[in-house]
Amino acid sequence: MPHLHRWARALRGFRGLARGIFPLFLVFLALSGGALLTRADHEDDPDISDIVLTVPQTYALCPDGSDLDTITVSNVGSRWLRGFVQLDFVIPDGGGRQMVQRWEVLQGGDYPLQVIYPAWETWPAGFFEMHVDLALEVYPTEADARAGTNLLGVIGPGHPWDIFCIAEQPPPSPTPTATATPTPSPTETPTPTPTDPVPATAVPPLPMPLSPTPRPTEPLDGELLGPTGGSGEPSRPFPTAIVLGIAGGLLILGLRSPSWARR
Repeated sequence: MPHLHRWARALRGFRGLARGIFPLFLVFLALSGGALLTRADHEDDPDISDIVLTVPQTYALCPDGSDLDTITVSNVGSRWLRGFVQLDFVIPDGGGRQMVQRWEVLQGGDYPLQVIYPAWETWPAGFFEMHVDLALEVYPTEADARAGTNLLGVIGPGHPWDIFCIAEQPPPSPTPTATATPTPSPTETPTPTPTDPVPATAVPPLPMPLSPTPRPTEPLDGELLGPTGGSGEPSRPFPTAIVLGIAGGLLILGLRSPSWARR
């Protein structure tokens, strides 16, 4: 029977070790979250399905102070991208969009971009929402991208998801009953109209920030935007906080078990 006792002790030790390692594994999974790889709008297109669009997927308040998000189009290889990324204010009461900054894209290979959001305190009065619009056409060569020929596919428009940024709104004036703030719903955007050929000498210069005063523009295709949290630090989805709390509790229980202490 002494062998059975040794096996029992070994099993208890393994269980204690597992209780200590499992929370650490959960912490690792939580910390590895953030921006998600997304192929939602072009995964069924065989010519561009391997291209990965990485965008933040968080609904949150817009930053208190300047903040930024990173948008990346990767695994492009030798193909060329042509299109735009644009940051807009959403004008209240169905007033359309008001452009803040636009980045023209005409390049080969992967495309990373940091979109910087102005502090919401500097927004025009009555504005509480921003979107990033993205529409990128994919071509096999530079010549095709400039001429607009042999289009392989489009990344951005027609996707079923929508991510945006909502600023902290001032408290409502006293009324007999409080009004509920409606939850924004995802929108679907149409495919952009074909673009004209780009002359060989018309390579766009590096984008420069536009005037701080936004200019009105028409609604655009390819909505996708995202925000991060306040104080310049990217916000994490609410489930990440839950996972971290559970993982911490399990780790403490594992460390306090008698079998773990003997180890």
